[in-house]
Amino acid sequence: MLGKLLKYELKSTSRTFIPMYVAILLVSVINRVFLNTDMFKINGIALMVLGALFVALGVLTIVVTVQRFRKNLLEDEGYLMFTLPVSIKNIIFSKYLVTIIWTFLSGIVAILSFAIIMSIDSAQGFKEYLEVSKVAWESLFVNDMWIIAISSVINLISVYSIFIFSVYVSLSMGQLPKFNKHRNIVALITFFVLNTIISNAFYFANDLISNTMSSYKVEYGIGHIITGININTAIYLFVIIILFSLINYILNRKLNLE
Repeated sequence: MLGKLLKYELKSTSRTFIPMYVAILLVSVINRVFLNTDMFKINGIALMVLGALFVALGVLTIVVTVQRFRKNLLEDEGYLMFTLPVSIKNIIFSKYLVTIIWTFLSGIVAILSFAIIMSIDSAQGFKEYLEVSKVAWESLFVNDMWIIAISSVINLISVYSIFIFSVYVSLSMGQLPKFNKHRNIVALITFFVLNTIISNAFYFANDLISNTMSSYKVEYGIGHIITGININTAIYLFVIIILFSLINYILNRKLNLE
């Protein structure tokens, strides 16, 4: 059933994201065509449009994250969603996973966009590009740098996941019966309070870890960096589990649909 939820969610949101991706890639091609010409005015306008599209894409991702969760689960459509033969955990997870998928695809589109703009004209330039790429790739396998790279990516995904689940918790809190007249205000306040608590908790935990390592005279180096990243990842996952459980509890026990 989770697969069907993902299929439905992807189909609904693709109407928003696909046209934006096409527009970004099209403007990137226009930028590349006029990059080495004397038509600076056209090129400048195209760069401004491309920048505006990237900003719009970032804002759009956040807006869709909020709207899909609120519209499908907290408003009239919620009556239908909660009658489906699927657990609320799967419904929440499907919303989250689709947001991650579109964020990942947006990153790929951004890379393609810059690749189009910076594409190499000459064979010599392409050869130099391959040599630089080879050196960069080989450097990842020196001194366990690849572990740091992978761990950093996992950390970024974890931080973004905390943001998504914080939004979900905030919207769910605003839906509690006692806040009927001030749902949006409660949701906004909850979001800021949650992020303040989480930020302070991270600061305290990192400070405690650093002091502990210092007291045991842990040597700084690649191993120290990897250990720090892994500890941060464990903390992030713990916070994600708490937020997910809180959303599930509210939707299961305290839901008040509009």
